This record gives sequence, C-alpha cells and structure tokens, in this order.
Amino acid sequence: MIIFMNWPSVLGLQFENLVLQNRSAIYEHLGLSPYDIECDGPYTQYKTVEQHGCQIDYLIQDRFSTLYVCEIKFSQNPIGVSVVDTFEQKIKHLKVPKHVSFRPILIHANEITQDLSSRSYFYKIIDFSQMLRSKMQ
Repeated sequence: MIIFMNWPSVLGLQFENLVLQNRSAIYEHLGLSPYDIECDGPYTQYKTVEQHGCQIDYLIQDRFSTLYVCEIKFSQNPIGVSVVDTFEQKIKHLKVPKHVSFRPILIHANEITQDLSSRSYFYKIIDFSQMLRSKMQ
C-alpha cells in the first residue's frame, strides 16, 4: 500500500496543470485576445552570478510589453496576504527589460481572506472553480 505524505503538493501540481490546460478561459477572463499573446507558460529563471533565480507558475507576455505574472494557489484553507510577500519576492528577482510592465494575477481554487481581498494588490483575482462552474452552465 502506497501512502502519499505530501497530498497538498500533489494536488497543487494537478491544479496548476488544470489551469494551464484551460488557458483560453484565463485569456478570456483577463480580456486578452489569443492574437495578442507573444508567449505563455510556466517560467523558470535560473540563478547565476548576476541574477537571482525565481519560478513563475504561469507567465503571459502580450505584444504590448505587458507581463501577466500569475500565481496559482490551491489550498484547503483560505489564502491570505502572505501570498503577496511571496509574489513580491518573485517580481523583485525577475529580470526583464525596463520597458516591460507587470500585472499581478492570483488564480486560486478556494477562498481568499478578507484581508487579501481588501488589500487590492492583484490586478485580477480569479476564482478558477467559479470560472469553471460558469463555463459549465
């Protein structure tokens, strides 16, 4: 018998895969046309002598030099403001040209805390489970 000790990590990875398989729904929710997207996908910046490393769950670059930096969170508990600190560290370490702008996006499958909601940090907060429900109706 196999016992998975790290179910939250496994579920988190599966949720990320589900989000990535439904990219068109994310584009639609963000008001993006597929024709405006230069590239998208998970992004890893490796650490070197000159730069920090970071991992972005989902990064969308449009033809207008905008990066939609998406944090994908799956949690059994409501997601709180600590996600902002983690996100800001990733943005701080991400090396991009100066003319590029960022739009922080949170994609989640559970509740968020009132503190996070009222902070108004994210450009968009996408409740993916709600989005899927509305697509099925």
